[in-house]
Amino acid sequence: MQELSSDPAAAKAELRKRAAAARRALIDADPEAPARLAAQADTITRLAQGEQSAGVVAAYMPIRSELSPLPLVAALVARGIMTAMPETPSPGRPLIFRRWSPGDDLVGGPYGTSQPSPSAPVIVPRVILAPMLAFDAACWRLGYGGGFYDRTLAGLRDAGHTVTAIGIAFDGQLVDKVPVGPFDMPLDAVLTPSGLRPGMTQDHSS
Repeated sequence: MQELSSDPAAAKAELRKRAAAARRALIDADPEAPARLAAQADTITRLAQGEQSAGVVAAYMPIRSELSPLPLVAALVARGIMTAMPETPSPGRPLIFRRWSPGDDLVGGPYGTSQPSPSAPVIVPRVILAPMLAFDAACWRLGYGGGFYDRTLAGLRDAGHTVTAIGIAFDGQLVDKVPVGPFDMPLDAVLTPSGLRPGMTQDHSS
């Protein structure tokens, strides 16, 4: 494999190009992956459980070649879990999550995204399912460069919320090492069609 630049920003840009091409090939080769992901709904349900009641699980509306979490979301709703989707903010701001389940209204958002109606209630998730271009064995995530998920996780945890961040990816999106910058937040785990890959152990409690 070609060596990446020693500069984290440049290395990420190089890896994004390779990872995007690899992910396109993966989704074409494995159309049943979303169904195998949904079969692991019990795993996400356990992660969402709190002392008193189950917390909210926030997912994402897939774009480009992202592995779709929508069958998983439907399976969670069938288990009584409340679900949400992000509302993409202006650059430099954290994500906002609004209650959403399959069949609810969607409106157009930035970057070609779809998001819940602005009339849907804002809620704080206990589990965030995040898309990605690549991940490594330590569960560092390569995103698109906007910093939305890193900023969101940092803000929620600084506010005292307990949030578990789970990446959603094909097994083939695993790379040797994701370049890491000073504001990057590692995932707690990555869920692939073959199972949950735990990441770095951290205490996110208040």
